[in-house]
Amino acid sequence: MKSKISFFNAGLFKSTLRRFWPLWIIHFAGWLLFLPVLTLMNNFGPNRSTDFIFVISESAVFASPIIAFIMAILAAMAVFSFMYNSRSTGLIASLPVRREAIFCSAWLGGVFVIVGSNLVIALLTFLFSLGATTSAALAFKAVCIWLGVYSMQFILFFGIASLTAVMTGSIAVLPILYIIFNFLAVGMESIIRLDFSCLIWGMSNGSFDCVLDFLSPLFYMVGSFVPDVEYNTPYVADTLGSLLDRECVAVTYSHWLPTVIYCLVGLIFSAAALMVFRKRRMESAGDVVAVRCMHPVFKYGVTVCSALCGGLLLYTVLFALFESRSASVFIMILSMIIFAFIGYFGAKMLLEKSFHVFRGSWVGFIVVCCLCAVFTLCCDLDVCGIGAYVPKEGSIKSITVYQTGSVEDPAIIENYRQLHEKIVSYKDEYEHIVYSDDTESIMFEYKLKNGRTVSREYTLPMDDENVERYYELANTPNLLLERFSPSIPADEEHCSQAILYIGDNQIIDLTPAQAIDFYRNALLPDIKAGHKVISRTYDDIIATMYITFEQAIDNSRYYDSQDIVVEITTDCTECISWIKATLGIDIEEDAQYYD
Repeated sequence: MKSKISFFNAGLFKSTLRRFWPLWIIHFAGWLLFLPVLTLMNNFGPNRSTDFIFVISESAVFASPIIAFIMAILAAMAVFSFMYNSRSTGLIASLPVRREAIFCSAWLGGVFVIVGSNLVIALLTFLFSLGATTSAALAFKAVCIWLGVYSMQFILFFGIASLTAVMTGSIAVLPILYIIFNFLAVGMESIIRLDFSCLIWGMSNGSFDCVLDFLSPLFYMVGSFVPDVEYNTPYVADTLGSLLDRECVAVTYSHWLPTVIYCLVGLIFSAAALMVFRKRRMESAGDVVAVRCMHPVFKYGVTVCSALCGGLLLYTVLFALFESRSASVFIMILSMIIFAFIGYFGAKMLLEKSFHVFRGSWVGFIVVCCLCAVFTLCCDLDVCGIGAYVPKEGSIKSITVYQTGSVEDPAIIENYRQLHEKIVSYKDEYEHIVYSDDTESIMFEYKLKNGRTVSREYTLPMDDENVERYYELANTPNLLLERFSPSIPADEEHCSQAILYIGDNQIIDLTPAQAIDFYRNALLPDIKAGHKVISRTYDDIIATMYITFEQAIDNSRYYDSQDIVVEITTDCTECISWIKATLGIDIEEDAQYYD
């Protein structure tokens, strides 16, 4: 009769729980102090809050991915530590237990303790919250959200840690591989985009949307996977401005689907780790990579990452020595080849545990060098048309440009889009221009309706007609009125400060009445008359006005503040006349704001 395959061994399971009890106690004690103990202290404290359970649960869910990320690798290093010592691997291999049972018993030991302690923490937190909360059902829901989210996040990261654990034979290498695995996608995308910004004309190294962020779970979840807690009123304050209790009316978590998918991915990784462990050579303890078929992946992965990251670093150091675009391409190729050499032969040394790796190992390195050269040349020639890309009409939700901020008016967006197209049509004329005092950087940042962000930046001559058009659009009255119209009421009651700077040494403090008079009877008339308020050269700026508006937030002790900064140019005739009539200063004659 064929015997059944056992996936569990009670002795190994109990040994896992018993041997690493300090780690389990630290995890339990940390959450015990953060959730149940703080909740209990709120019940007996002098400032008992009825919404404390919702605030603390929201904070716990926010911190959950970070704690799960750290706890997963610590648990994996503990339960799979037998794979990294020749004596312990020999002992495990001599046991009359199948490898499936060895792996699953260790894996279940790690998951059981964490999920079990989570259940106890959640139960205690809920029970301790009953003395203060006004809604036991909502409190139970808030605690269950933390329990489900944190437990599934731990399973995801523990699955990743388990897979990396069976791939290496060194416990020192395990956390390094784990971190690389979790951040490889977003890290390499960022590096490649930075390479693009160095090589492709028009590519900006400013803000961009990360397309592959979902492949780096910690990066994707932190700050986003949090519950939504709704209250009956945002702020209720007493006469001294102290916040009083708020009543929670709803607790929701809108990220269950991606959280469940991530949990399933963690289980898939765990199953893959089991498959690898079944075929893994137990005598590979101490090896950087314990699975022989992964040696080429490790070697070329390290080579490519080293070429892209190190090449970019060396390029930024050497680029200042050269100004021509052709020289920059050569520098990038050379930098990438240098670090490809370091990565390629460094990886071979780690795999072979020897410094004698240079004989008969050049074919793969030469192939990587050729790929680096092809990549750099394709970027320089912009084979894919990335730098010349202009979003289509109707696909843009908003655009952000220098001096104007975010714009959502379709007509103004189309004007900027047409200017962008015109600049791109002069690529042959503009692409060899190097930034200097006689040039201007023109930036376009589009928020598309599909959620993507597209950023482009071009260096043009200061006296170019497209630069003139760029600033002409920036001085559109509708745009300026929106920019200089604070959300806080612009009146004397809310004006907290106003300062006029003339030249380098003359500073004048204005009263709130003077500031509002300047705002209403000088600045706004200048804008409505179409006078130039935003200048492309500092020579036109003769003074600067700072006006600060403040407003209490919903009658609380907290204040919202907004500043208006007006650079008064020679074209701002109303502002100049107001300063002369009100303050008795002729700023056109008495001051030069910029030499």
